[in-house]
Amino acid sequence: MARKLASIQTEKTLADLRVQIGDPVRVEIRSPRAKFTARLVGYMDNGGIMISAPSATSGVPTLINEGNLASLRLITGNRICNMTCKILKQYDQPFGYWVLEYPQAVESKRIRGHSRVPVSLSCSIDDYDEMSEREGLPASALCVDISQSGLCLQLPYTLGEVGEHFYLTTRVQIGDIDQVLLVPVELRNVHSNSVESGSLYHHGFKFFELDEDTRLIIAAFVYQQLLVETGNLDQTGQEL
Repeated sequence: MARKLASIQTEKTLADLRVQIGDPVRVEIRSPRAKFTARLVGYMDNGGIMISAPSATSGVPTLINEGNLASLRLITGNRICNMTCKILKQYDQPFGYWVLEYPQAVESKRIRGHSRVPVSLSCSIDDYDEMSEREGLPASALCVDISQSGLCLQLPYTLGEVGEHFYLTTRVQIGDIDQVLLVPVELRNVHSNSVESGSLYHHGFKFFELDEDTRLIIAAFVYQQLLVETGNLDQTGQEL
């Protein structure tokens, strides 16, 4: 199954990480709960950070007070940077922007080629052997994360045994282009989670025997979703 982002704790400053003015920044506030994408307006090491304020159409609550904590995520080079900052001041002149306390720590994660990214894709899973008449197949499933080497499907029951092969069909959108994927997958692991309605089974699959075109489509989709997660693209894959 796919390897996760390799987490590397660093003590580097934002300048060391070559963070660029104008870069998109994903902002999350816990109370009142809010998420939006801002732009980095400026920063001074050990001084503070300035980001653009949320727009009036962003749906962000207006009762976000100075003193609240904001979690920031941005991508620079081949790293994702995460930090938590206190909101010091909010200004609306000459334009809307926030001044944040300089973070005590900046977490830097190197992006690897097989990084797993969260998704919500409707999929169909079928038997690898076209002559098989296995009960319960084809089945509908929800893909909850994907990488260049595999994916995880969520179902209310187990599909089979580790090592068995299946065919997976799904549709992905890369920019404004729809692509239908029909790929062979091998079941590598299964584990269950309890929910109110019963149990959900997470199936880890590995891709195999992919042609070059399919590998390129999967790589492009995974990288696009990574940029969506870090606030560089919107949910449709378009630039913000």
